Amino acid sequence: MLCTKIRTQIKVLLSKFDSFMDAHIDTALKVMVALKNVLSSPVADVLTAIIPGDVDNVIQQDLINAISKAIEVLTIADNCKQYTNLNDQLNCFLQQIKLLDPQFQDTILLKLASLVAGTLDGGRLEQSLYDLYTQAKYLSTATKAKS
Repeated sequence: MLCTKIRTQIKVLLSKFDSFMDAHIDTALKVMVALKNVLSSPVADVLTAIIPGDVDNVIQQDLINAISKAIEVLTIADNCKQYTNLNDQLNCFLQQIKLLDPQFQDTILLKLASLVAGTLDGGRLEQSLYDLYTQAKYLSTATKAKS
């Protein structure tokens, strides 16, 4: 009985996952990985370094807006709200992240990715579902990379 309920709930959650959202999660995870790379080797123009080169101009602008909105939401970036330029905000955000334990850095970046994915998807679902799907996609990608 309990297993049937859990299985039904999982099916309902998975039914909300579609290819449109999958593409947004892929894009958000590319940004996350690029930010992780920038943490280890800083660049002058963070925004240019983290925007995937394979996105068209409309999606690129949506992505820039999504990143800006996500940084505003994360409380770790409270010190960065003084900057109006997104590149400056990103640099400040990365400086704040560098002060944290590496495992916590990954957690913050993964949350940033799920916020970006949700914004790109138009917020059709609850944020917790974007968190879940982003984490699942990240774990499946990381597991494949280790194999």
